[in-house]
Amino acid sequence: MGDYRNLTMRRVMPKEDADEYVGQMVPDIEANITEACVVRDADTGEPLFAYLPLPREKVAELRRAVLRVKYGHTLRGVKGVINVSRVFGMSPRKPMVSRESCRPTTLSQEDPEAHAVIVNMAYTLADQLREVFPEVHERDSRVIQEVADDWRMAEGALWTSGVINKTSTLPYHRDGFNFDTWSAMPVVRRSVTGGYLHIPEYDIVCSARDGYSVYFYGHGLVHGVTPMTQTKKDGYRYSVVYYALRGMKDCFTYAMETARGQEKRTEREEGIASAIRGESEFIPGRNVKAK
Repeated sequence: MGDYRNLTMRRVMPKEDADEYVGQMVPDIEANITEACVVRDADTGEPLFAYLPLPREKVAELRRAVLRVKYGHTLRGVKGVINVSRVFGMSPRKPMVSRESCRPTTLSQEDPEAHAVIVNMAYTLADQLREVFPEVHERDSRVIQEVADDWRMAEGALWTSGVINKTSTLPYHRDGFNFDTWSAMPVVRRSVTGGYLHIPEYDIVCSARDGYSVYFYGHGLVHGVTPMTQTKKDGYRYSVVYYALRGMKDCFTYAMETARGQEKRTEREEGIASAIRGESEFIPGRNVKAK
């Protein structure tokens, strides 16, 4: 893992003040964390943040994988910001968008080779987290026990799911849909300036260097990404965020979810057909309601 500095940092604002940042775009500010380090709270001694280089061979594998993935565009509700991203790992049920069962993300079928590289990176990330903050690793390992092993992104992994953000500036937010656990965020980048991770509660502005990974409490700490500029036409910045979704704790076994999904799809298709025939009223996102 190489050398790193052990630092302490003090909170510069209360949580309530940080709440005011949520939804705002991050200003163009300079990084103050640029080298490998492990940070604890200066007053409590609690783990706060880690910024560590990844093994070179793992960085090369991850770079090849994210460069070959196909990405979609999501319009975020803040100032019309477009986020270019792709999810990986596992997805919970979401009936309102006709996702009736827990299942692997579509990337696992579309490009299983790239997906395997990305999810297997979870083992390297967990090893680094265990080395610098064993207490965090132990606690998060207990929390993730609520999720059946079928629904971890890899067997025994700390995380269930993740998202790859492609050269996307993100407004301030907390990861509210996640378990009360830490996230990991390796970055690969070329010919892009900016794109720093800002955690205003501690005035951390992390440079997110190529081949480094960030570990932090994304569920509880407000964070966002500064603006970025491509210095060459083919420049890029990919952040690969690993997290544990709370919704995965409600999933049954893989076999049961597969059967349940098929059953619900059949019900929905029969409901649509019934509505077309005028036999019932179809309500999108819900079961058919008889007239």
